[in-house]
Amino acid sequence: MKSAAQARALCLLQPETCRAEEFTEAFRACRPEIGVVVAYGQILPPSVLACPPRGCLNVHYSLLPALRGAAPVQQALLQGLDETGVTVQWMAEQLDAGDIVLQERVPVESDDNQTTLFERMATVGVPLLLKALELIEVGEAPRAPQDSTRATWAPELTAEQCRIDWSRSAEEIRDLVRACHPKPGAYTYRRGRRLKVVAVEVVREIPASDEGHTAGHVELDSTGRLVVKAGNGAVALVGVQPEGRRAMSGAEHARGARFSAGEKLE
Repeated sequence: MKSAAQARALCLLQPETCRAEEFTEAFRACRPEIGVVVAYGQILPPSVLACPPRGCLNVHYSLLPALRGAAPVQQALLQGLDETGVTVQWMAEQLDAGDIVLQERVPVESDDNQTTLFERMATVGVPLLLKALELIEVGEAPRAPQDSTRATWAPELTAEQCRIDWSRSAEEIRDLVRACHPKPGAYTYRRGRRLKVVAVEVVREIPASDEGHTAGHVELDSTGRLVVKAGNGAVALVGVQPEGRRAMSGAEHARGARFSAGEKLE
């Protein structure tokens, strides 16, 4: 966006905070017709919202009122949703509470992570925003109020929340890994050293040698992959990154790391 603005000699402002009076004055001086926010980490104050005569729009990556907040993509993955979406809404002072202009549904694929789902959201979001702007131009943009009683919240995941609890079900562990990749990154510990888990696959058939093992115990399957017992089921480590090393497949890590029989991840 910055490069595009500079190439067209447009007014370019990069405030540390949108609540500074200096920014409001500079923004007003640009004489904007309309404001658009996409994945912006600050709440615009009333002084900024009031500047554009045609209002301000927010492109939010969920089907509002579901998943209001800073991390709707992470939370859609963490909750194991099969579907989410993109909403273009009129901005209000309350977080993601403004009236809806347009919405479009987006499927969540079983192998999605933050990166892939973000990319698909952007592919949907750009034309949806353009359509909303066209409707505003001709005075036909809807204002559908949200049902706040159905609102759910999408806070960002912390590094501590991305530590894998092997007592959870295999599906829950898979969803956590997807939601945390690439940042902050899901992880576990092996022999006191952090092991980042990039991707996992739910294993339907647990190796016979794994019978009787508790959550976190590791075995090798017939293809050489690391299979970790979960509280319910098991997961294969498809991609990992050992502490201080590059990312690699779980099978590659297994060949070099010399796991002992029945070793346990913490």
